[in-house]
Amino acid sequence: MNTETYASGIFICVLFIALLCFLTQRICRRCADNAQYNYFRDLALIGAWVLAAVCAGGPSSRFIVGMAVLSAVLGMVQHVYPNTLWKPAYLLIGFIFALLGPRIEFIGLPAGQYHYLPAEVSVLLTAVWVAAFPVLLQELDNIPGMSGHLLAISFSLMLAATVFSGQSLREAFFMSLSGMMFLGVFWSRHGHMYRRLGASLSAMWGVLVAGTSVLGVSKGIALGALMLLPIGLFAIPIAEATLNFMSRALTSKGNNAAVLYSRLIGRGLDHPSAVRFITSLCALAGMAVAVSQLGKPLFLALAICFAVLIAGYSIMPAIRNMKESAKMPRRPSIWSTSIDNVSMNYALSKARGGLVPGGGARLVSTVNALAVLEAERDERYAAALRSSFLTLADGTGLVWALKLLGTPVQERVAGIDYMVGLARMAAAEGWPVYLLGSRPNIVEKAASELKTRFPDLVVVGYRDGYFDEGDASVAEAVKNSGAKILFVAMGVPKQEIWVAENSDRLGDLLAVGVGGAFDVISGSLKRAPVIMQKMGLEWLYRLLQEPWRWRKDLDLAVFAVKVLLTRVGLYDSKGGRPL
Repeated sequence: MNTETYASGIFICVLFIALLCFLTQRICRRCADNAQYNYFRDLALIGAWVLAAVCAGGPSSRFIVGMAVLSAVLGMVQHVYPNTLWKPAYLLIGFIFALLGPRIEFIGLPAGQYHYLPAEVSVLLTAVWVAAFPVLLQELDNIPGMSGHLLAISFSLMLAATVFSGQSLREAFFMSLSGMMFLGVFWSRHGHMYRRLGASLSAMWGVLVAGTSVLGVSKGIALGALMLLPIGLFAIPIAEATLNFMSRALTSKGNNAAVLYSRLIGRGLDHPSAVRFITSLCALAGMAVAVSQLGKPLFLALAICFAVLIAGYSIMPAIRNMKESAKMPRRPSIWSTSIDNVSMNYALSKARGGLVPGGGARLVSTVNALAVLEAERDERYAAALRSSFLTLADGTGLVWALKLLGTPVQERVAGIDYMVGLARMAAAEGWPVYLLGSRPNIVEKAASELKTRFPDLVVVGYRDGYFDEGDASVAEAVKNSGAKILFVAMGVPKQEIWVAENSDRLGDLLAVGVGGAFDVISGSLKRAPVIMQKMGLEWLYRLLQEPWRWRKDLDLAVFAVKVLLTRVGLYDSKGGRPL
């Protein structure tokens, strides 16, 4: 059987399995709840790899897939019984791989020569190589979305390398093609910007990447394209993980391994843009390695086109956003209230920074036009806003006012949307959540609904908002629950004042004032249609459901008049006093 026919057979077989997985996912999505569906997808992915290896793979690729499944099992044990001692166990898998499977047997030298390694060096090098990638992928998985995007780039480049190498790399072709196909079919799992792969899948994919690259070495690329591609592609993560390991060894504390990611977030990039920026840099490094090793004119032309697309899609927009963020005021003010000029994605990413040991309760305030007016009347509320970790513009009227006054914000960050996004993150990160406020039946329904939407969400407690403000037992109960996220729905300004005055009792958590969000999430109130949200008429839709709010909504007219007076210089925008 010639190479073209063999490659076509592999393609058809893998494509059939991928389509089968796609259709099975669609059927399962309709008849299973979220928890069952997510569990099924992970099992289906592992099953797809095993089936493809049995049907279309060779002896080496079957062995690699088998070792990857073993690593997935170890990752599952690591997840159930968390302990750093499990990570050295991947070295055992590496040694099994090196003794029984393909190995790194030689190193390419200039002028087309090769240096063959002694058997013991070959075993040791292969074992360390295979063991390093599961641990590296698990480190990368601390940033949701990062591992999936780097895997997609990695298998794409390895597939291109096998196609353009001019050599018969059948098993490397099978592994690279299968990796691309299965990542595509399960992309909603791997490419989700706010969800981690988990220890099990990270370990499995790590062995698959390492094993595929070793196939290239054993077949004659000799530390060339397939071997150097992962080194170039994962250069930044490898460097950061190494520095983090050295820091832990020397100081027993350790720093954040995602140094570049943290700096990008600090420069104003939101989470998805930061992930795309880093993966694009890694992709360019991997392509540079591939071009230098392969030297094929067609591959070079495709690589240049791909680099231009990457720069246009990710790198240049990210740099432009950082420049714009630097020029725009970070905290524009309207009278005595300052607003954080951030996007929804950035605000969600920033939440991770609020969960620091010893920091006490960090308040996230969501304010609208009525809240700004309330801050002018209530000094306790104004002080709570000034001490907030984040103050988000929740209200079309407030966004309009800031734009009219020449200090626009990037976008409106609705409190209920922020709450749902944070709950999604908490489910992915394993952050325990506590709900406080509203009526007893409402808060209970809201907690139940959040659990239904996000089965992995850990709700450690909830209670209504009908208690004496001086009752310290409520804050103590929240602290003792171990919650990392506290949603407070006691209304403005009570919720912000209560959090600010009890911050020392609540422990280290992020407390978010969400107003009437529990009513909407529980189904007691309906949220305005999207068209009314865009037109800034949510207040009218809520007024129709709660007519008793008409007195409060009259203040919107007062707000509009004060904004206009401020715009023409007849109202003091600093202190809220007539001139």
